Amino acid sequence: MEVTKVLPDAVPGGRTGPQGVPQTFRWTEDWSKVPSQDAPALDKIRHIQLGRDNFYLSIGGELRLNYTNWSHAALGRIPNDKDKPLQSRARILADLHLGPDVRAYFELGDNREYGENFTTPPNVDRVDIYQAFIDLTLPLGNAGKLTLRPGRFEMPLGNGKLVGMREGFNMRYTYQGIRGTYILPGKVSIDAFASRPVNIKPGTFDDGPVHSTTFNGVYVSVPHGLLGIGSDIYWYAVKRDRAVLLESTGKDARNNWGARLWKRNAHWDFDLEGNYQTGRLSNLNIDAWAVIFEGGYTFADTSMKPRLGLRANAFSGDGNLKDGKASTFVAAFPRLPVFSEAVFFYPSNIVDIYPSITLKPYKDIVLMVGPDFLWRQKRSDGIYLAFGPPFAPYGSSNYVGTNFNMEFTWQATKRLQFHLAETYFSRGDAFGRAGGKSSNYFGIWSSFRF
Repeated sequence: MEVTKVLPDAVPGGRTGPQGVPQTFRWTEDWSKVPSQDAPALDKIRHIQLGRDNFYLSIGGELRLNYTNWSHAALGRIPNDKDKPLQSRARILADLHLGPDVRAYFELGDNREYGENFTTPPNVDRVDIYQAFIDLTLPLGNAGKLTLRPGRFEMPLGNGKLVGMREGFNMRYTYQGIRGTYILPGKVSIDAFASRPVNIKPGTFDDGPVHSTTFNGVYVSVPHGLLGIGSDIYWYAVKRDRAVLLESTGKDARNNWGARLWKRNAHWDFDLEGNYQTGRLSNLNIDAWAVIFEGGYTFADTSMKPRLGLRANAFSGDGNLKDGKASTFVAAFPRLPVFSEAVFFYPSNIVDIYPSITLKPYKDIVLMVGPDFLWRQKRSDGIYLAFGPPFAPYGSSNYVGTNFNMEFTWQATKRLQFHLAETYFSRGDAFGRAGGKSSNYFGIWSSFRF
C-alpha cells in the first residue's frame, strides 16, 4: 500500500498526512473521520468520539525492533569497537482534540538495548514521557492561523538534515520549551521557538531539559516562490556550556544563518541549502559554513521508476588550528545518516559526493544503491566520528574513504514497515596509516505503527 502520496508538514498547525494513515511524525496524522462500524479495532481506537463534532480521543502507538551490526563502529579509534546490539522501541500515545483549535498530545516511550558492547544514550531510556504538548490555535480567517505549542516535542526543521530526527536510534531528538507557528496555507509559514534539548537518562521518568544547552530560532518557509521553487530562510542559535573540538574546548555559542531552495515534481527534484555560522567557541571567533545538495531525475513513466540521484555536501574544517578562529562546522542536531545509515561520520570537516540509483520494483518497495566518496575539507583538521573521539590531523591526503551503500524499504501494510541497510566503508591509505580501519555495517528494523 502506497502511503506517501501526500506528505504532511512537520510543523504545528500545518498540513496533516493522508486520512487514516500512520506517519513518521505521529502528531501529523489525521484521524478526524469517524470510523465505520466494520472498521478494524486498531482504526476504531484512533477516533473515539466524545459527544460533539470534532471532539475525539485518538489512541495509538508503535513497536519497533532494530538489529545493527558494526565490525568497527568507531573505525578503530577505540579498542574493541565491534558492536551488534538489538534495540527495542515501544510507544503509546493519546491525542485529544477539543474542536479544531485545541489539542493535547501525550506519548510515553520505553527503549531498551540488548547485547551491546558499549551503550549509546539515545538507545536506553526506560518508561518516560517522550512527548507532551498542547496546541492552541488562533484562526485568523483569510489571514491564516497562529498555533502555540508549549511542552516537550519533536521539532525537525526544513529538510531535516541539520535539525533532524535521529531515527536510527531508539530516541529521536526532542525538545522542551515553546514553539509558535504562523501559517498562511500555501503561501508562507513562520516558525519561532525557544527550547532546550531533552536530557536522555536510562531510568524511569527521569528525563528533563539539558540546562547547559539552549536552542532558539526563527524559520521562514515559502513553499511556492518564483518558478514554483520553494525557499526558506532561517536563523537559530545553539549555546552549549561545553563543546569539545580539536580547535578548543569550552563554551560554544553558535549562530546559524541559512537559506534553502527546493522543488519537486514527477521527474525532477532538488534541494540546496547553505548555512553560515558565527559566534564564539571559548576565546575563538566562529567562522564556519556548510553547503548541502541533493537532487535527481526520476523516469516516472518507466518500469520500476528509476531515479538517478546525487548528494553533494561540504562541511567546513579548520585550516589553521592556531589562527584564533574556529572554522569547524558543528551541526545543531543533525540527521546523523547524512552519509549512510552506518553513521560513522559526524558532519564536520568533511566533503562527500554520493551518486545513487533508486528503484521501485513494486509500489511498496524502494531500493537505493550507490557509493559515497568522502574527503576531509581541510587536512589540518581531524575526522569527527559519531562514535568515539575524533582522529587528529594526519597525512597529506584529503581522501578519507568510500561508503558503499544499499538501502531497502518495504511498506508491507499501512502499519508495518521493514527497513534494511548495508554499508561497507573502505578506508583510504592515509586514513589507514593514521589508525583508521575499514568497517562493515548491517542493520534491519521492523516497525509496527497503529
